[in-house]
Amino acid sequence: MTYLSWAVLYEGESDAAYFDLLLPRMMDDIVLKRGIRHSTIPTAPVVRFQRQTVEKVAQQACDAKDAFHLVFIHADMGGRALSSGLTGRSGAYCEAMRKLCGWPLARCITIEPRHETEVWVLADPGAVTLALGYSGSPASVGLPTNAAQAEQLSDPKATLEQAVRLVRGKRSRFDVKQVFAAIAQRQQFATLREAPSFSAFESRLLAALADIGSI
Repeated sequence: MTYLSWAVLYEGESDAAYFDLLLPRMMDDIVLKRGIRHSTIPTAPVVRFQRQTVEKVAQQACDAKDAFHLVFIHADMGGRALSSGLTGRSGAYCEAMRKLCGWPLARCITIEPRHETEVWVLADPGAVTLALGYSGSPASVGLPTNAAQAEQLSDPKATLEQAVRLVRGKRSRFDVKQVFAAIAQRQQFATLREAPSFSAFESRLLAALADIGSI
């Protein structure tokens, strides 16, 4: 039996609320269906790095490298920014770890939603309405109807906030971390794969799990 521990670097607290649920769910699903040996996936990262300079993060990761098997590096480009340079920005951490302590690039997985994390949050509209306790159609509260539409949104954060206000009322407190976590628990991976940026991420995760011999 293998204990597959993981470390993370996120953009912010709301991203952590989403990915801390989604990532172990994904890894569990993959090793259950494709695993060549039994692997236990912890439900939380063993190390969570704070966003600092690339060099400082790489040093912290290398100092703790015996504690984890995989490291996830999250970066998004923001609702109005350009995607140019995103891969280089997130991949810079992986390259710095490789140079500093020989960390295998295959085991450093970049998380790169198009625009921002809300694109993946909205990619399964059924999970969004379930999490909000709403029985109407996603379109009736301004949500995209599929993952491809979610990736085309110019401001997915505003789209999600508007849907929450329409369902819960303007005076209701919008706890983004609570909403993110509730959605992440309900999302279907088959639906998420319709988003190209998610499918690309899953491919990187599969390569990492294959590299350590879990699948």
